[in-house]
Amino acid sequence: MGELLGYARVSTLEQDAALQHDALSAAGCFRSWTDTASGSLTDRPELASLMDALRPGDTLVVWRLDRLGRSLPHLIETVRGLAERGIGFRSLQEAIDTTTPGGRLVFHIFGSLAEFERDLVRERTMAGLAAARRRGRVGGRPTVMTAAKTKQAQRMVTAGTPLTEVADVLGVSRTTLYRHLKTQPAMTPAAGAAPAPVRPPPVAASAGRSSRACPSCGHEPGTREEAMQLRADLAMRWLEPDPDNPGAVVEAGHCRTCQPRGPVVNVECSRCGDGPIITGALAEDSAEGSVAYPARRWLVAAGWTTAPDLVCPEH
Repeated sequence: MGELLGYARVSTLEQDAALQHDALSAAGCFRSWTDTASGSLTDRPELASLMDALRPGDTLVVWRLDRLGRSLPHLIETVRGLAERGIGFRSLQEAIDTTTPGGRLVFHIFGSLAEFERDLVRERTMAGLAAARRRGRVGGRPTVMTAAKTKQAQRMVTAGTPLTEVADVLGVSRTTLYRHLKTQPAMTPAAGAAPAPVRPPPVAASAGRSSRACPSCGHEPGTREEAMQLRADLAMRWLEPDPDNPGAVVEAGHCRTCQPRGPVVNVECSRCGDGPIITGALAEDSAEGSVAYPARRWLVAAGWTTAPDLVCPEH
């Protein structure tokens, strides 16, 4: 027989959790954890501590449903996660107990209602976007790279200006600059301009490789300008499928010699526009504004906020 562990939450320091504590104690809770935080916040340290303390056969008890879940989908996801670990859930005010057949039935109904609501929202959203496209309107943020800026960037890159310097001059992120340059046809060097240096073919990784070399292909810069360009290229993060661990993601750095040539999807912070570039099968499963689950899991581990908007750890 497992233990009954309680969870209480109040939104402000002025509020008192005594009512919840009394109810949890009367229900037979062995111990209770209390957070002082808004229900919309994801960072609730006492709840995280409680989740670590729960063991199979235990039951999580709350005074009321809204003390645990930020929303109905979040509540259902949390309770499902508990069930997968063999942990029950009870809400005293609503008389819900997932350790009983009736309680499980109620939560299945909640889950169906939440899924129905998501489908309705998705259907309305898609219908609205289709109607807007028929009227010539396209959603999303206006691009910061105008046609004039793109042409200026191409001229500067052709002249040998490092990408980092080009991005600083134009006031855009490296990711935004890279995306727009990738979609433009290559410019022919101006008459009299020095021909671009011939890049050596990629080489296998070596333990004795110079610290100045590209970590992915081993290419070493021959001039100071090439070294500056290599540093700018390696500042871009590439998220690729892990060949040794299906479903996992690895972070890589590439120079111009070995940059992936397949489909790419740019992950952009909604506040600064910067972010990694997704490539390979991850890019095929993603789209602008919609990141494949393995890459989204990597972003969360790296400190990104993924809902409702993508926000990098710096913001």
